Formats: sequence, C-alpha cells, structure tokens
Amino acid sequence: VVRLIVNILEPYKPKAKVFDPACGSGGMFVQSAHFIEQNKIGEVNEIVVHGQEKTGDTVRLAKMNLMVNGLRGNIVQANSYEENPFKSFGQYDFVMANPPFNVKGVKEGTVKNDPRFTAYGLPKTKSKQAKITDANYLWVSLFATSLNDTGRAGFVMANSASDARTVEKEVRENIVN
Repeated sequence: VVRLIVNILEPYKPKAKVFDPACGSGGMFVQSAHFIEQNKIGEVNEIVVHGQEKTGDTVRLAKMNLMVNGLRGNIVQANSYEENPFKSFGQYDFVMANPPFNVKGVKEGTVKNDPRFTAYGLPKTKSKQAKITDANYLWVSLFATSLNDTGRAGFVMANSASDARTVEKEVRENIVN
C-alpha cells in the first residue's frame, strides 16, 4: 500500500517538502527515497521530510531510517492532535500517511481552535455534550490543510471513512468542494 501511494503521488521535485503526521518508523519516507532512486529522477537529499510520531522508540527508528536512506529532514515526538511542531498549515508539497484508524476520545477542546482541524468543520456530535465522534476526519482535515496550493496527498484510511454520515459527511463534502 505504501509503495502504491508513493507511485501515485511521485513525491519528488527539487526542494519538495514531504510530511507524514503519523510517520511511525518512516516507511513513507523510505519508500519515497526508493522511488527517487529507482526512477533516476533526482537525488534523495533534494527533498525535505518532516514526520511526527507519538511514541519515542518509534521516533528513534524513523530517524535511523532517514539516516540509512540518505534522507534530509526531521522526525519529532509529538501528538498530532495537540502539537504542530512544523507549523504544517499550507506548507507541504506532499502529505502521505497511514494514521491510526477510528480513534475515539479526542477531546473537542484539544482541536476546536486549531485551523488544521476546523477549516472543513469538526466531526463532532451535535448534542449538548458535543464530542469528536471519530478521529478519521480529523486526520483527513489535517492532511488537506497541510498541503500548499499545488500539494497532493495520499493516505490509508479505514473503510468506514468512505461511508461517513451526518457531521463526518459534511466534513467530507467540504473537503471535496
């Protein structure tokens, strides 16, 4: 799946900025390096990669993968819902990710004032105790808002995201429009 996403996006142009806000051990970046090398379209160190990962041990693996594959960039330990270390809004040529699916329990207060998540609407219930129904569309919003004017995104998402209803449907429609 990662190879498919990379082959569709073709994440290369000189000085391209590539972002993965749920980067794990850096597989999207490593596959991007392989794509550049296999297609002989430039040098791996001509792109800059930025990744965020919640787990410290995994961050260290991702940093090692950058080094081993000659990639230039930075991986930081950060919770993407709460932190924005790369000031991602509108910054990236390519966004690729395989985020955790169907995350429940993201507090509305964590994201309600953050344009990375609110630009297309929040996927929350409309009850008195409004809460985020599911983080799938928080992720999709984050990917979309991280792109620059010509940017492209590719990501893996749970099947349930494609049949979104109610508020999630509204968010999806806003993103598509």
